[in-house]
Amino acid sequence: MSATKVLEFFKAMNQIPRGSGNEKAVSDWLAQFAKDRQLEVNQDEAYNVIIRKPATPGYEDRPSVILQGHMDMVCEKSETSTHDFTKDPIEYIVDGEWLHANETTLGADNGIAVAMSLAILDSDSIAHGPLECLFTTAEETGMDGALAIKEGQTHGQYLLNIDTEVEGEFVVSCAGGCRVDVEIPRLRDNRDSQFTKALKLTLNGFLGGHSGIEIHKERANGNQILGRLLYELAGQYNFQLASFTGGTKHNAIPRVGSATILLKEADVKPVMAWIQSKIKSYRSEYTPQDENIDILISDADLPDTVYGGDTAESLLTFLYLAPNGVFAMNHSLKGLVETSNNVAIVEELEHNIHLLISIRSLSASSLDFLTKKIQLLASTLGLPVKIAGAYPAWEYEPGSPLEEQATAIYEKVTGEKPTVTAIHAGLECGLLKAVMPKTQMISFGPTITHAHTPQERLHLPSVEHIYEYLKVLLKELK
Repeated sequence: MSATKVLEFFKAMNQIPRGSGNEKAVSDWLAQFAKDRQLEVNQDEAYNVIIRKPATPGYEDRPSVILQGHMDMVCEKSETSTHDFTKDPIEYIVDGEWLHANETTLGADNGIAVAMSLAILDSDSIAHGPLECLFTTAEETGMDGALAIKEGQTHGQYLLNIDTEVEGEFVVSCAGGCRVDVEIPRLRDNRDSQFTKALKLTLNGFLGGHSGIEIHKERANGNQILGRLLYELAGQYNFQLASFTGGTKHNAIPRVGSATILLKEADVKPVMAWIQSKIKSYRSEYTPQDENIDILISDADLPDTVYGGDTAESLLTFLYLAPNGVFAMNHSLKGLVETSNNVAIVEELEHNIHLLISIRSLSASSLDFLTKKIQLLASTLGLPVKIAGAYPAWEYEPGSPLEEQATAIYEKVTGEKPTVTAIHAGLECGLLKAVMPKTQMISFGPTITHAHTPQERLHLPSVEHIYEYLKVLLKELK
């Protein structure tokens, strides 16, 4: 298997914790990799790493190429996993043609791009022109690494971003986006003495997924389901809300979350029956795309304090009314989502309940419209709102020499005609294009399924195919 070196480097990389914001160790490891091979390397304050390798003899006049990927990964695990992403290596499991981890994300997004680049850098037999490898940080939490790249820091006529997840798809454009932060004052009241029973409601069976790449699948958003359930329960029974949390990442559809409610003893059984009935109807609504959604009900300790009435009402009303999911489709490219949002995180802070909403769009106008809708909803409820983390869309440049060569060489190597498309996820190409305006860019990669979830899987034959293609591409690019 010619991709053996790729998998060796990927496995070695997965011994180093590299969640977003915790990349120093893996950044240092990459820098040392370069020094051990007498390659030029730069490591900046954001822990981005740029490694340069001279052209293979005879290829000095070829275009300079940048291989680009991000070193950080999304850290998600199953409810039963004891994995500690700050210190434990990822457990690497081969299952037939697939590679996955033990109840955690695998980190193939985007560690496999880094591993392929390292295999190229490590080889003395792969032909290429002047080569740079750009490894960025914090892509999964806002592309902060790419934001830190300055004009003149990298030099390349072509940039190959190896960060897509369907073999045979070539991405030439991607969505831009922003984050909306809503703060609900976390007012506390003493528990009303008539409420003597506490129940914990825990999400179960939600698939989640990548909020850009998989938003079109219209899977259930755990935050909205939990908020909807409690909003509708409030129209049937009196209860007090003591806690509410859900979601963990801005770019992951929420699949985990819980809430604690306080009830009168006499209402416990009818409320439990009512909840089960509602969940059954929600499950039917989301069949077949998320047909196993459920909520587990368990006894909880009776707290002394609960959310104040205004806090609970604002939270549940906002979750009930907030747009979520696909907002508009693109009618130029069939099947492509143009604009969407993900009500991604609800977390309890000391003085506030923080809601994080992630918005994406290929259209600046549509992005602005959806952002203002959510701002208006928050303002109508009297809630502070802030817009942050904006990043630009990567606009399509039809007919580029890179696109023409990359797709023709792929068909020559594989015998398959590739698909050229846009993607409803943010890629670093949009930010990098701002500091490399003359660099032509394209994105491709091996097949990865269920990214950003513990079910993430990497297709091993696809790694082989893409690595073989990459070697030929580097040799033949002109």
